Amino acid sequence: MILARATSRAFTLIELLVIIAIIALLIGIMLPALGSARDSGRAVVCASNQRQLITAFTLYTDEHRGFAMPHLRTAGLTRTYWYGQENIATQRLDHTRGTLTPYLSAAPGDRSVFECPEQPEGSYHTQGSTGTFTSTYGYNAYGLSPNTSGYFELYNQRTLRLAQIERPSSQLVFADTMIVLFSGQPSNSALLDPPQLFAPGSGWRENFSPTTAFRHHRPDDGFGVAFTARADGSVQKDTHDTQARHIDAFGIGSIAPQNDPNYVQHADRWR
Repeated sequence: MILARATSRAFTLIELLVIIAIIALLIGIMLPALGSARDSGRAVVCASNQRQLITAFTLYTDEHRGFAMPHLRTAGLTRTYWYGQENIATQRLDHTRGTLTPYLSAAPGDRSVFECPEQPEGSYHTQGSTGTFTSTYGYNAYGLSPNTSGYFELYNQRTLRLAQIERPSSQLVFADTMIVLFSGQPSNSALLDPPQLFAPGSGWRENFSPTTAFRHHRPDDGFGVAFTARADGSVQKDTHDTQARHIDAFGIGSIAPQNDPNYVQHADRWR
């Protein structure tokens, strides 16, 4: 008996081209969905980070007679910031010794809580004398603890108590932040600077370097959003006001052109 020999049929060139075209089409369909999922994941992480920060901030105020946290304390050769402690002699920054460290749920030294995943390391210039990472979130010391914000003209201003905030759901405590300096390139900023700055004797003027960063993509219309943490403990998404100064190239600006109620409430009381 003669057995029929099995035969195999290879793909023709046309069939291979069709298969490649189908695969490319499927990839093209899937990429936007994958990109959207990635953006959503980063947004969730950012919101979670800021929820940790605002919870820690609230715990701090509970233990300090309701006073807002300072941005900076100096003692000898150390500068203690809300995100870590800098040693002037060694030029090193220790994230385990920041003002907020004892109140964070993240492990001491875990810097990820200070880092927005939408602004990865290498996408900006690092500020600070140590040349190391500080934070890509900014604390609103200007509005809450102005005498520690690093602005010399604010040393006579007083630290706010949370009970003095009449609209805590509007008052920003933390936000996505960046700043554009003289180099024309974005740098990280651990301070949330408002759209208007104060000068004793002359009042309020426009700030040409506000630091709210609208870096999160909003797929419906392409405009960016910034995650912000409020004094009432909430975390929100904010867009920039079209009338506010806005640096389109890097998505840095302000929620609104005026300070009140988001950045500095009752600015008329300043002296």
